[in-house]
Amino acid sequence: MMSKRKALMPDVFKRRKRVCVGGLAKPTPSSPQWGSDSEESISAATPSDTKAALMYLCSLFPKQTYEGRIPPIIMKHQLYSVVKNKTLVDRQLNDLRAAHEVKMLKLGNEVDEYCLVFTHDYRNHINMFYGQEISKTVERFLEGVVSRTNEMCVTQEIMTDHNFTDVEITQLVNAGVLTVRDLGSWWLAVPGAGLFVKLFTKGRKAVLASIRKSKYKEILKQELESRKMTASVKLGMAYHIHDIIGADLVTCIETTSGELLRLK
Repeated sequence: MMSKRKALMPDVFKRRKRVCVGGLAKPTPSSPQWGSDSEESISAATPSDTKAALMYLCSLFPKQTYEGRIPPIIMKHQLYSVVKNKTLVDRQLNDLRAAHEVKMLKLGNEVDEYCLVFTHDYRNHINMFYGQEISKTVERFLEGVVSRTNEMCVTQEIMTDHNFTDVEITQLVNAGVLTVRDLGSWWLAVPGAGLFVKLFTKGRKAVLASIRKSKYKEILKQELESRKMTASVKLGMAYHIHDIIGADLVTCIETTSGELLRLK
């Protein structure tokens, strides 16, 4: 049966007829599947499935709560919970990175996976994080390097080509926009990312524990969404549901009562 509850998707998805099951929009049999390679007569201005999914996931992030502290950060695997074709996601994500629309970053050892931030969100976050105290070195780095590279790390050669001295590179590391990868190489970084890692890890553990305590270690997605766990799930229940589905930590089963999530 068609659910009366509308999915919280960006307007770009409304171009396609959808059936909502368990709160997540899905195409009807007569419409193309998300992640299919079928050609559609969609205007060039319409975002790709991957970009639209990224926009949707960003809409779940509590921006106002953490504005100026952390930008809207999406884990790469969360995209796979929305667009099922992983090959298409990876290809379109590479296109977004090549166009400098999205930055893919590594958060470090605590979360051994890649995260995604829209480039304009990344730049705005750094400007808000430091405010009027932002250094000329950081401004040069944003304009000269961040705006022109789609790589996750920079090398000594790149920094030298942009006239950054060793002292200035040290300033960028101290500012939190670079972290050491190895000798002569640095990861691009998000200032304040430690807060995100803490919230993300704590929230995931709480959601998985909630499912583990349920009968047969399974729960209807709709029921999980309605649970009030604001003290431990500060990034939002919907955000974390896409996390555990995309990370393949649960099995999704369609039932007559809605989508069932079963712990693996």
